[in-house]
Amino acid sequence: MTSEMHCGLRISDRGLGKARRSVATIGIVLTVAVASVSYALDSSPAVTALATPPDAVAAIEAHYRELVDLTAKVTQKNYLKSVDKTQTFDGNLSIKRPGMLRLDYMNGQTIVIDGREAWFYSQKSSQAIRRTFKDFEQANIPVAFLLGAGTIREDFEVSLPKPDQPLMLDLVPKRKGAAMKKLRLLSEKTGRITQMIVFDRSGNTSDIRFFEVKEGVGLDDQRFRFKVPKGTEVIDQ
Repeated sequence: MTSEMHCGLRISDRGLGKARRSVATIGIVLTVAVASVSYALDSSPAVTALATPPDAVAAIEAHYRELVDLTAKVTQKNYLKSVDKTQTFDGNLSIKRPGMLRLDYMNGQTIVIDGREAWFYSQKSSQAIRRTFKDFEQANIPVAFLLGAGTIREDFEVSLPKPDQPLMLDLVPKRKGAAMKKLRLLSEKTGRITQMIVFDRSGNTSDIRFFEVKEGVGLDDQRFRFKVPKGTEVIDQ
């Protein structure tokens, strides 16, 4: 039995065949990124006051620690080093704590996390991969970082890559063997993340930007229960 790595998402070869490659594309959509983050800067005194990494990290942690749920539009650009190509995907994101996430891409691919397992669905191939995981790093979905953004300093070493941009942070995982090499974040002065850039260990990046963010919208848990469409092949990993 063999396996192949699609930008960080490992998919078993067991019985998948040709159609499986379409589902594996979801791994590229999600995983190439591994968390690129750009921050929208503000020249006001309130922003320049956040002059050190601890200040910016504290603002982000405080914001997401109090977060109950949110919706946002997402634009994701995945750069694949091996083929020197950039792919762009647009989608709609929903997040609810604890541990629930849904990302519907405009190309018919969907990711759903219900707190215990993750689903990767491709409408084009009529296939869905179901994966269980112990934490969000295992799930290997960059935007899932937002679910744990309230405890950044527990999991990452934080640095300020550009002293003149105090709201841009580089996060390096403390855990050995982590899927991502580095995560760059950009945030507003309130601590809300506006952009993430994920750098993986193969030289691929995912640049994820958030627009039209709405917080505290009262999302129903049922939104995060994946209903397998009729005729869909389910692959367990």
